[in-house]
Amino acid sequence: MPVPLLLTFVSTVAFAIQLLIFAYLYSSHRVRFFQYLLLAWGAYTLSKGLKLVDMVVFDLEQPGVVTGVATVAAVGFMLAAAFAYRWDYRLRGRDLLVGGAVALLLSLANDVGAADEGLRLVGVGLGAVQMVAGALFWPPRSRVAGLRVRGERLLAGLLTLWGIHRIATQFVATPTGSAAYLAVHAVFITLYFLSTFAVIIMVLERARSESERLHARLSEAERLATTGELAAGMAHEIRNPLAAIVNATALLTDEAGLTSEERAVTVGAIRTEARRLNRILSDFLQFARPQQVRRTSGDIREVVEHVSALIRDDRSRAPRVDVKVAVDPAVPRFAFDRDQVTQVLWNVALNSVQAMNGRGRLSLEVAREGGHVALAVSDTGPGIPHELLPRVFEPFYSGKPNGSGLGLTIAERIVAAHGGRIEIDTAPGNGTRVTLRFPIEAV
Repeated sequence: MPVPLLLTFVSTVAFAIQLLIFAYLYSSHRVRFFQYLLLAWGAYTLSKGLKLVDMVVFDLEQPGVVTGVATVAAVGFMLAAAFAYRWDYRLRGRDLLVGGAVALLLSLANDVGAADEGLRLVGVGLGAVQMVAGALFWPPRSRVAGLRVRGERLLAGLLTLWGIHRIATQFVATPTGSAAYLAVHAVFITLYFLSTFAVIIMVLERARSESERLHARLSEAERLATTGELAAGMAHEIRNPLAAIVNATALLTDEAGLTSEERAVTVGAIRTEARRLNRILSDFLQFARPQQVRRTSGDIREVVEHVSALIRDDRSRAPRVDVKVAVDPAVPRFAFDRDQVTQVLWNVALNSVQAMNGRGRLSLEVAREGGHVALAVSDTGPGIPHELLPRVFEPFYSGKPNGSGLGLTIAERIVAAHGGRIEIDTAPGNGTRVTLRFPIEAV
């Protein structure tokens, strides 16, 4: 097979493969400049295929008119891609008609003049257009550095070199099969392959950047939604005690309608609801502005004994609760924030007592499990329905009529700040077991 025919065949196959890669990428990254580059690479592939037909079927050494039109169209689409990348330019029907006419005229101009002067003139013109396209792909100085896309400078430089190569080859003698002939084609193939690589980098980098803007918007939307839910929950929790206080004060204004005993009950209700409001606001402030964890080496047994004593002594909340404590002697001392862990254990234990309506068995167990200390709180209450289990850590969600709904939310945050986690094992009718896991080594 003659060398020119072999090189044309290899070029056609290589261009077709790269065109398929572009087509695959475009199916998921549909941006305008890439669409025009896809058309440019398609026109180059068509140009090489038509040149192969000219050589095999028509035995032509110089490209025919249709082949010339495809080559000029490829350069035109490349320029359109550069305009689209720089200024978001859009090809219109009129532009395609004018461009098609120019491509036809330039292909006919290949045969104008003697000694291939027309062919040389067209080659210089196309090279200059490619250099302009390369300059347009170069990022402007005014663009913010964070908005630059990797690969654009590489593509700009390669298109400029490609244009220079096209112009230079018009003035260099390259006899068929000579070393100069092979070198010219080797440089052309290298520039083409590297340009393809630069385009792929640009498209993927642009897609990555757009995915990050999108993630930022989603995060902002989630933050706003969470803020709205917190505001709605806070308003709901505050409205109930405020309504009770307003109703009680209305009763107090009617001096003749209340006995002294009824007046005392009403004043007591106001105090109760006021304390409830204060507790809700305190929990919310702790949720919104959590305290910093201050770890010191301590014995978790002391915390467990302290909380269990509080439960036993609080007969108003736990009149008939049997509190059992079991601590494995193998549990070592480890670093934790005593006040915060006490608050977590108190909140979890109090939830269990309230779930049992003040009667049942409450178990506090401490054991070592690998590199963690497991502190389990078990009750004999009714358990948590499975459909409600995913919501127990949501802010302002509470299964108790007077709960703020922030106890478990704050507890989860404190445990997470210690590098641990909370696990809940429950079944309707079989009680609930809440396990707090803390790492022995400080994280």
